[in-house]
This record gives sequence, C-alpha cells and structure tokens, in this order.
Amino acid sequence: MLIFKNNIYRKQYGEFLALSTVQDFSTEFDPHHFVKACLDEEVELLDLIKSHPQEFWRDDLAGFYPRSHRFGELPVLRKLIEILLEGLECKEHWYHMNTYHFSLLYDGLNRFAYNYNHDSPQEKLKSLPEMQGKPIYFEQFVDDYFFNTVFLLTEDAYNRLSGKEKQDLGYTCPCQFGAVNGLKPCPEEMELQIAKDYPYPVYV
Repeated sequence: MLIFKNNIYRKQYGEFLALSTVQDFSTEFDPHHFVKACLDEEVELLDLIKSHPQEFWRDDLAGFYPRSHRFGELPVLRKLIEILLEGLECKEHWYHMNTYHFSLLYDGLNRFAYNYNHDSPQEKLKSLPEMQGKPIYFEQFVDDYFFNTVFLLTEDAYNRLSGKEKQDLGYTCPCQFGAVNGLKPCPEEMELQIAKDYPYPVYV
C-alpha cells in the first residue's frame, strides 16, 4: 500500500475522511480508484508509445510526461509504473515513495484528471463511476495527498535554494535532487521502501 499525505485506502474500508474544501468532492471521490485507474492507463499508454518508431519516443514522452521524462526514458518509466502498481495493490506492507515516484504520479494523474474532466458524461461514468460525472479537482487532490511538489521546481530554482530553505519549505523527500535535475534513477532509487510503522495517526 502506497503512503500519501492522507490514507487513500480509507474509503475501501467504509471510512469517510473529509479533506477537501470543495463541496461534494470528498464524499464521491475514491482516491485509491483514481490512482489505480490512472496507473492502469499509463501501462497502456507506454505500450502505445513503444509501438511507435523509436526515434519518436523522446518527443512522445516529453509530451505525456512533462516532468518525469527528464529523468527516465521509456524502460525506466515503465518499470516505475510497474513498481507503483505492485505497491498500490500489495496488502502486506506500507510503502514510502520518493520524488521519482511522486513526479511520475503527478504527470499521470494530472493528465488523467484533465482528460476525465473533458470527457463526455458517458466516458466519465465508464472511467470513474463513483464520481457520478462530477469533476475531479486535481489541485485539491495534490493538496490533500501529496507530501510536497518539489519536482515542480526548475533545476535553477531548486539549486538556488540553501539546505535550510529546502527544509523550511518541506522539500525533504528522498531523491529530490536527482529527480529535479534529470538524473536517471539507479535500481535502488526506483524501489519503494517498506515502512517500519503504521504511517497514519491512530485515534482510539
């Protein structure tokens, strides 16, 4: 199970968590299904890109993955998607993600939400029936579930920050230097990290 700022699995267990300030968004929205539907679609998208002539891959990835294409060619992004899908559905462990994972998720989820919001009512019901055709407020989702968005900074903006400034801004996610600066992740950096403890507050 993937660790976000708030628990994306609560709705699966009948728990209601009102986070959003947008009326009706929290009650209809299932964050786990949103992430799962997106990742499934990413597998299909990468398969489609792979079917194109290889000389077009770089431009295709830049268009579909405006942030994460900087650090990953197609095999890297495909492997990261597979790792995220496995972690999302694994019930044995909670997994910490790093900036490579969050950057790739942001690209995919942002595109998925945009396409959903511009789909016909029939297509909306097919992809996320629980939403009953209501829009996805992606910025609200990011506020509610992402720890930070350091990967949205340009290389110059990030590298100008001092260590203290990064700490003060909450930019403490592992692998942020590599992701922002477009460094290819090594195999260890692509893996999720098992949490030692339950990652959310327990209310008794």
